[in-house]
Amino acid sequence: MRHGWEIIALAILLGCQPPAPSTPRVAVGALRHGLESFLAAHPLATDAEIRADLVERMAGASVHVVQVRGRERPHRHLEHDLVVEVLRGEGVLTLEGQATPMRAGDSAVIPRGTVHWFASSPGSLSVALATFAPPLDAPDMAPVADVDSPTDRR
Repeated sequence: MRHGWEIIALAILLGCQPPAPSTPRVAVGALRHGLESFLAAHPLATDAEIRADLVERMAGASVHVVQVRGRERPHRHLEHDLVVEVLRGEGVLTLEGQATPMRAGDSAVIPRGTVHWFASSPGSLSVALATFAPPLDAPDMAPVADVDSPTDRR
């Protein structure tokens, strides 16, 4: 029986590396045809930091693709709970002042009323699947002016 350190040393010697994160597969609404074709049809403008597009609407929830280059402003949703899954890229999600690094495959649950924002890694585009419950019918993004969120904080 090999010890844990022996297996790690053997893996290093053989050049084995853990698999790189990949884009999770998504089978909902317009994403059934693939994330690449969806993003090509819904590009984030070069001067924009965020874009959100509805992908599917159901009785109890709505699903959106959110692209972030740069950062969101601190905000909360007053009437909606939110689940976010990062599909591509990486950055930092801040929930009620607690910063959490996120990358493709990571998920977060954001209860209504929770102050939050996402900052993509510098120079990169992050893409997430955001599910709102109940379905998002109208804008429900209340800016939060009293949160310390300087633009260089990520």
